[in-house]
Amino acid sequence: MTKRWVRKPHVPPAGDGLLLGSRYRLGPWIGGGSEAHVHEALDERTGRLVAAKLFRETDPLKGEAFRRELEIHKRLRNKNIVRVRDHGKLLSGGQEHDYVVMDLVGGQDLRSALREAPAGPALTVAWMTDIANALAHLHRRGIVHNDVKPGNILVTRSAGSAGVAMLTDFGVAISPAHSPRSSSSGTPHYMSPEAVRGEAPTAASDIYALGLVTLECLTGTKAFPGPPLESMVARTLSEPRVPGTVRRRWSMVLHAMTDPDPAGRPSARQVAGMFRRLRW
Repeated sequence: MTKRWVRKPHVPPAGDGLLLGSRYRLGPWIGGGSEAHVHEALDERTGRLVAAKLFRETDPLKGEAFRRELEIHKRLRNKNIVRVRDHGKLLSGGQEHDYVVMDLVGGQDLRSALREAPAGPALTVAWMTDIANALAHLHRRGIVHNDVKPGNILVTRSAGSAGVAMLTDFGVAISPAHSPRSSSSGTPHYMSPEAVRGEAPTAASDIYALGLVTLECLTGTKAFPGPPLESMVARTLSEPRVPGTVRRRWSMVLHAMTDPDPAGRPSARQVAGMFRRLRW
């Protein structure tokens, strides 16, 4: 069985077999991040497997990541965005944990895929077109994902097909009703220069991050490696270096997406069009 999420060395707040909302039977822990644990679960009403995301924060006044997932993510309907279907609270160890229930996506996250090997041009153009389409859907609604990175992209593939790429995790997303959580929101290795400088992230910041992810798909390495602080400082001093092994047509797209000036970057819709043209 392929991994669907990256496993993290954290102890989950609940074991297998617990029932969420009198409906979802909690199964094995399949990964998570800094904000939450993710379990496979069985929807006993439909017989379908789902993903249950249990948030670590137990203080309802501080459960900002959960509220953003619920208020932003749950309303989204797009084939390239993992769908949130339900939510509730779990009482475990005398504490309440918020949870959301999402579609269980087969395959693995892009971070795991890139640990095995670079994606190569064909998979990169297919997957990044999908994520650009997801971002276009968000940006039309005034939403900034604010944490585009390989760990938040789920990819599937099968023999003879690139499969599909889907965007997930809206715990630090920004919308007209949700301001940035802090100046440090996002993941250091994929933050835009303006976000590093403390400016509010915008749709253009998502495009910059997607440019770094695209370059990593092609090369198998981060554009700005090293410790987080060093990585953040580096992108305020220079543009990412595109190796000579990357074809010129790709290089032009990557340079446009990672323009130091946010106003110089294409929109998500334009990026999707650029990627589609790279197919030929």
